[in-house]
Amino acid sequence: MGNSYAGQLRSARFEEVLHNSIEASLRSNTLVPRPVFSQLYLETEQSFGRAENDDEDDEDGSESNSPPIPYQMKPPPEGCCTADGFCQAGKDLRLSSLASDTLDVPAGFMLVGVKSPSLPDNLLVCAVDHRFLPDERGRNALLGFSGNCMGCGEKGFRYFTEFSNHINLKLSTQPKKQKHLRYHLYRNKQGILVKGAPICWRVNDGRIRPIRPTHSESTLTSHEQPPNMALTSRTAGNETFNRSYVHTAGLNAQLQFF
Repeated sequence: MGNSYAGQLRSARFEEVLHNSIEASLRSNTLVPRPVFSQLYLETEQSFGRAENDDEDDEDGSESNSPPIPYQMKPPPEGCCTADGFCQAGKDLRLSSLASDTLDVPAGFMLVGVKSPSLPDNLLVCAVDHRFLPDERGRNALLGFSGNCMGCGEKGFRYFTEFSNHINLKLSTQPKKQKHLRYHLYRNKQGILVKGAPICWRVNDGRIRPIRPTHSESTLTSHEQPPNMALTSRTAGNETFNRSYVHTAGLNAQLQFF
């Protein structure tokens, strides 16, 4: 059993690093990705016994044990908006601004709060295909990304690197959905869009590490918090979504974070 579990961890690790390397080579004009196998086997050993009070909001932190991959963003298109909290089309993405707006969420997508290092007291709103998000156990998230901008309405972002550029995250390390897609969003009884449960990404040492809310981020009272955002059905005006998880076999179709 021990060898089988170790093999599962290594397989999941390989999938993650391979995806990061391929995406970096496709989406950056200047970055020369590190060889996949050097990331897997030649990196400095790091302790799995990470302290519980580590600051997970640092930009150079990571939900995996790999060192941060240096990253240089592409120059924004000429004339586009580069303001924090706005997409490149100049539309506001901040939860505080969109909380009362009616948002068009396609079937199969979920509203997610994105953490921006330049806006520690706010979240950015985006729509993500639920198949690329983990369930309540931190599993069954497909490899990759599929999301829409809730500001300008642009759809069909297939790479999180591309999407992070569009929403002006301004990162200095390789964008990872596990680090920046942080919270489920839902409508409370008053119809206001608020922050819900943390997204439970599973890290490489097998532990589930939901992001701990800070005092400045807290917008929910205990009676407003839904019991389980990964299992409940949410209806908000014109936004109705019943979540179901797609269980497909084989590592080519699905990545499980162990």
